[in-house]
Amino acid sequence: MNNPQPHEPDIQIEDYIDLGLLQHLQDSFAQAMDVAAVTVDKNGNPITEASNFCTVCNMIRSTEIGLARCQQCDAEGGRIANEQEKPYAYKCAGGLLDAAAPIIIDGQYAGCILCGQVIPSEDREEFIQDIITLNIPLGLPIEAFEEEVRKIEPLSRERFEAAVEMLSLTANNIIQNGAVNLAQTQLLTEAQERAALQKALQETQLKALKAQINPHFLFNSLTLLGYTALEEGAPRTEEIAYTLSDLLRYSLRNMSSMVELGEEMEMIDQYLTMQQIRFGDRLITQIDLAPELAQFEIPCMVLQPLVENAVIHGAELLTRPVTITVKAYQENGRLTLEVNDNGVGMPAEVIETLKAGNFAKDGQSLGMQNVFQRLQSEYGSRFTFQVDCADNKGTCIQLNVDLSSEIDEEFDTNPNWDTVVSSKLGNQINLADIQINTPINLSNNDNLLTPLH
Repeated sequence: MNNPQPHEPDIQIEDYIDLGLLQHLQDSFAQAMDVAAVTVDKNGNPITEASNFCTVCNMIRSTEIGLARCQQCDAEGGRIANEQEKPYAYKCAGGLLDAAAPIIIDGQYAGCILCGQVIPSEDREEFIQDIITLNIPLGLPIEAFEEEVRKIEPLSRERFEAAVEMLSLTANNIIQNGAVNLAQTQLLTEAQERAALQKALQETQLKALKAQINPHFLFNSLTLLGYTALEEGAPRTEEIAYTLSDLLRYSLRNMSSMVELGEEMEMIDQYLTMQQIRFGDRLITQIDLAPELAQFEIPCMVLQPLVENAVIHGAELLTRPVTITVKAYQENGRLTLEVNDNGVGMPAEVIETLKAGNFAKDGQSLGMQNVFQRLQSEYGSRFTFQVDCADNKGTCIQLNVDLSSEIDEEFDTNPNWDTVVSSKLGNQINLADIQINTPINLSNNDNLLTPLH
């Protein structure tokens, strides 16, 4: 007789993800994409507060049957998305268009993040009639319910597909953070030899610092997207959305890797182009890359936080034009990466803090702290930096790497921690496999979630 296998405890999202951070990420996503959003466990029970829910869905969920039906529908959408290992778009039990992206931690399906409550503009009247018919059994006041249904602004298929792609990126961000936290917990509890444990902790901390840059960048960029969407009808929003998708895909794809300086500069150019849509003539940019350095490899995303600081802290508070210059050049056997602006400048005490390396624990200068520590971890004593600033004249930050000397230390028994952390991600979403640009067939019920009763 076979011995029964011990039951593996279910992974709970809240055990590995800061719910406050998750709520902020979800709220920013919902506001920027103008859809509803919620994160649920694998049984469809919400673990965050609903973001941007429409009145129609609140009315449905106000009834006992409607709430149970919605939660069952959310669970089913997440289950199918997990089976397909990518976001899944479907018509929900209430008749609206929804999508689910799975959250997988340590190889286990823990739940999903959902967005939608959408009526597609291409089939607006058909969806309205379907919503009314499906929800008559709930006993809601018909006239008031229909009035609220007709108030829902229809969304084009292209905008919904963009929201689904952003949903995928958001789910990936949650998975990355959960994996890092899980790796840290396991490494801290395992009894290993002192030297191996010390190295493991250093590598895990480094990956945590890298992971922090992505949500920091994501939050600021999504806020920009939301502001622009409120400010105008739509044309610029579409351009920002696609540019932002490219930037996020780049950061998630290369988070743990080295990238060519030419590719990093192209990403910076995209980011500044997106910011120029917002600032217009108030923002002037210049990128100068020495041709012989185009294929030189550096850690991914070390320039973006510095450029972002130049935009937000250097240019945002001024009404006059501000010029941001990003340079990469080689001189006297030393690689120099420079981010220079003629904006507001930084307070003297902040500059002294940066030079002394005494970073504040309250989150100030987080982006620069991450950059400096990542480069120090990669290049050791070969890395130095310089910060020059003048009030209302701007800031210049230089990152220097000595190319003339060799790295002295080498860990012969260094475990492959990229493999370790990758294993913690389980069956995470592969962005390259998501066929978002394939039109969703809303009329084919075989492609939609069957309404649950």
